[in-house]
Amino acid sequence: MTTVQVPAPVPGETSWVSACPGGLWEVRRRWLGERKRGDITPMLGSLCKVKVRRSTVTEGETQHTASQEQESTARVDSSEQATSHPRSQDSVLQLPLDEWCLLRMGEGQCDITEGCLEGMRAGEMCEFTVSAWNAKNSKAAVSDANGTQTENTTEQGSSQQSDCFTLQLHSLTPGQESWQMTPGEKWSWVLSHKQRGGQRFGNGDIWGATDCYCRAVKLAITINGKTRRNASSTGFKEAVDGEDDDDDAALTPCFDKENEQAESDDVSIPTDEEYKTVKAELHCNLSLCQLKLGQLAKSRDSSIKATELNPKSTKAWYRLGQACLQLGELEESRMAFGKILELQPDSASARTALKQVNSRLKDMDSKLGQRLSKMFN
Repeated sequence: MTTVQVPAPVPGETSWVSACPGGLWEVRRRWLGERKRGDITPMLGSLCKVKVRRSTVTEGETQHTASQEQESTARVDSSEQATSHPRSQDSVLQLPLDEWCLLRMGEGQCDITEGCLEGMRAGEMCEFTVSAWNAKNSKAAVSDANGTQTENTTEQGSSQQSDCFTLQLHSLTPGQESWQMTPGEKWSWVLSHKQRGGQRFGNGDIWGATDCYCRAVKLAITINGKTRRNASSTGFKEAVDGEDDDDDAALTPCFDKENEQAESDDVSIPTDEEYKTVKAELHCNLSLCQLKLGQLAKSRDSSIKATELNPKSTKAWYRLGQACLQLGELEESRMAFGKILELQPDSASARTALKQVNSRLKDMDSKLGQRLSKMFN
């Protein structure tokens, strides 16, 4: 979920900013009725049976209808699949209204609804209001992404007013916090986020793709240092351990070594090389999304991380060159495009971009020379 500072909410409300295919939206949530008791709330991987309605009735009427439906509807089962619903630039909520559907927490199908579900218990309801956040910047970002200026107005909300909805959580399956997951489980989520991000990017959903890549990067960070060792490095480590017979080694708990060995044998955990390659691709893809959204400084930073993880990635160097060029950092841009030509001398796109950078640098030097000439004359 996208986290951005928003104005202070009224007492009893929580607020945040969420992303949808059309841009960023401010969300304000408040609880309806008494809170339920229990420790089970939606977590990563939880399958949640939910219904979203446009708020058109009073709180009392809503609670009465909800209690009747709660009794007559079957509970969600872990064997069921999340409801398939196409994401659309023309909708703020990426779920059908007025019908029960299944939402998998962590997949980012509807960022707004996922945010509202956090902390909810089965049988609870909440009311939430959505309104366009920083509409001027959102419209500019959409223009950068698609090449045309579009209004940030939708079927379910608009930049001129707020829309109110109610969310009912019927039942849910248990999930996990990220710290409860094994490295292999986390890696599986990383790969699924990466794949989903590519699909959304291909469909023109730049905000959705950005959200997927950000989720993947955050999870990938927690796997750092827990990757599977290569055969050569494992053999070296075992030889060192065999030679090292000091007191510190003797004090190392046996179960820690057993756990490390088990993790190193788990094929679901990536090797060091696989981890770095995928993480570099995530940063590279994220850089492209940020570039299209007009987030130039973030795009530059993401591409720098990608080049550090994989210095041979021509795509990462090209993203860096593009971001620096648009930021006016011409020397850095020239260095990035030059690096591509070192790795791939026949790259026509890099040669064209480098000519553009050199032309701008030449113009800047010429203008600087003219100003200095006027100063001394």
